[in-house]
Amino acid sequence: MEVPFQYGRLAEAKSFIDRIDDRRELKNFLSHGINTILVSPRRWGKSSLVKESMKELVEEEKNIKVCFLDAYKIHTEEEFYNKFASAIIQGVSSTLEQKWGDFLRFVNRLTPSITIASDPMNSIEVDLKINPVKENPETILQLPEKIAIEKGIRVIVCIDEFQQLANIPHWERLESMLRSEWQLQHHTTYCLYGSKMHMMKKIFNNSRSPFYKFGQMMQLKRISKEYWLPYIVNNFEATGKHITEEQAEKLCEKVKYNSWYVQQYCFFVWSHTEGIVSDEDIDRQLDMVIDTNAETFQNELDELVPSQIALLKAIASGETHFNAKNVVEKYRLGQSQTITRNKKTLVEKDLVEKTRDTFSFVDPLFELWLKREYGIV
Repeated sequence: MEVPFQYGRLAEAKSFIDRIDDRRELKNFLSHGINTILVSPRRWGKSSLVKESMKELVEEEKNIKVCFLDAYKIHTEEEFYNKFASAIIQGVSSTLEQKWGDFLRFVNRLTPSITIASDPMNSIEVDLKINPVKENPETILQLPEKIAIEKGIRVIVCIDEFQQLANIPHWERLESMLRSEWQLQHHTTYCLYGSKMHMMKKIFNNSRSPFYKFGQMMQLKRISKEYWLPYIVNNFEATGKHITEEQAEKLCEKVKYNSWYVQQYCFFVWSHTEGIVSDEDIDRQLDMVIDTNAETFQNELDELVPSQIALLKAIASGETHFNAKNVVEKYRLGQSQTITRNKKTLVEKDLVEKTRDTFSFVDPLFELWLKREYGIV
């Protein structure tokens, strides 16, 4: 039987839900040369949105080529240049023969010290062996623009987990160079997105950052229940099982319509139900989903000091006046400066987010786990 609910991989085809307005907006910005920055909490489907939107765009506009780069495992400047050049060649060329040709035509100009590895999937990876201190890496950053001009095409470069580049040594120098080179390109457009909201906003919203006002900021919203409910109900029905709209809505509300958790929660309910879903199934499988993610949440908690955990418990309990005497005493929050420092730390760790004067959890399941662990009603 085909599994109707998928998580842990990019949502594609039948698993990709809604985002109609987001897809339209993203394609509109990028097709018109507007650099775009996607920001949202973890597991909201940014990567899936970009993949699906770009798949549609290249079908609609044949002169556009899209290059994808995942920055998650990039730790050095040299690695970035290698991955960047590889992603560009991979994206602008269709066949292995074309990739070789473009490599020899464009990349081979950069440095005499190059090795190439090709795999059965027709991909090319280049090792430029470049020393960014001694050589001129700007040439690599200009690669998509040069190719776009010579081929008469437009190039879109999509970089996932972009904020990870900020961990590279001497990031400030690299950041300035990226901005200065990319802002001069008129045939290449950049889509930059990542899962750490605080770091992304620090890079793109800070007026002192080189990437300030680099492009259009897009803040993704939750997929609404008008799309989730028929998707859930129909997928159960298609596999000979039944869940009511009310139960599907209850399920979505529990995890606050977080795309990853809705899919995961639905899978657990679906796979543990023979026919008709009961309310007990909904409650029982929520505990299973929480248990499945518990180790991750415990690891996050282990990195915090007691006063930070206390502040999380206060937020989970619905407290808003953290400096009030009774709240400080009840949760043992510490001195005023400690509370201020801890609020900042929790936001920087993307555990909570601040909206006006209110703090809320970024991850809805982490909040449920914390409440369960500490008996918070």
